[in-house]
Amino acid sequence: MNPQRRAFLTAFVPGVVAVGAGLLAAAPVVARTSQGASRPQQQATVPPSSASDRPLLPPAAVQPTNAQLRQNQRDIRKDVDQLFSLAQDLKNLADKNDAATELSVNLLQKTEEIEKLAKKIRDLARS
Repeated sequence: MNPQRRAFLTAFVPGVVAVGAGLLAAAPVVARTSQGASRPQQQATVPPSSASDRPLLPPAAVQPTNAQLRQNQRDIRKDVDQLFSLAQDLKNLADKNDAATELSVNLLQKTEEIEKLAKKIRDLARS
């Protein structure tokens, strides 16, 4: 292993473990450099705790209405049909061209269209 990586990991891993275990106030982590000398790392400061020790929660997500959910479902169905036709076109292009000898620009454009549409469908399904 590269000595610089080893020095970084010996300094970084114990720090992460200390933070994860809530032991940030422990002694400073000492890192070894590639020459074998050691120097203390700067320790992160912990903000003072609030009056209540409850963990901070993210704001509640807005629930979509039934009309929005139905519209999303219609959009997903339309986009899936379009995705299916694009996939068939891509298959036909791939069958026509020998990808081992030449790379078709149309083939790349179809794959990019498919990727964009798939991401759009994923985002609609998540909302």
